[in-house]
Amino acid sequence: MALGETIEDELVAMARHTGELGPDEPMRSTLRDFADHVAGRCARIGDLYGDWDRNAGDHIRAVMHEIPAFMPKPFDDDETAET
Repeated sequence: MALGETIEDELVAMARHTGELGPDEPMRSTLRDFADHVAGRCARIGDLYGDWDRNAGDHIRAVMHEIPAFMPKPFDDDETAET
């Protein structure tokens, strides 16, 4: 995927790569709905990792639904990310 593509563009490319969509076929609403369900399940798993206000689930939701407000807060200078 090229930097700057939307999540919708990435999902279409993934669906074409796996043979779910033909080369010129647009995203089907049922396939997009399936992708939303899979992302939602992944986000619920991610909710278990991190703080309630900064976790992997929020990051997944932010990326999959293009909602910047869901992005985890950046760490302060004196705060370090746990690895």
